Amino acid sequence: MIKDKQVLANVVRAHKAGVIMTGVCSGVTLLSAAGPTRGRPCTTHSASKAELAAQGGKVINARVVDDGDLITSGGITSGLDLGLWLVTRELGADISIQVEAAMEYEQRGVVWRRP
Repeated sequence: MIKDKQVLANVVRAHKAGVIMTGVCSGVTLLSAAGPTRGRPCTTHSASKAELAAQGGKVINARVVDDGDLITSGGITSGLDLGLWLVTRELGADISIQVEAAMEYEQRGVVWRRP
């Protein structure tokens, strides 16, 4: 997909339209190929961090990295943490705790946010 010009154009179009871009695991490399991670704090699966850095991302060692309109996460299970972080960010901690209980999963690890 990172070589599909139409897919990359759609990512760019969505980003320019103000869509909050999220990426999980090595899927962050698709965002990187399209450009939204360049020069910005982000993360991905440990096996893809060097590639992400080579493409211009400022790799942060955290499960979830929230840089406003760009939110990325590490390995595949970090995607659960990204989803719960979005719930916390948009709807509050009380709702996030309810979602955690329903999922029988506890959010873990670090969420890095721009100061």
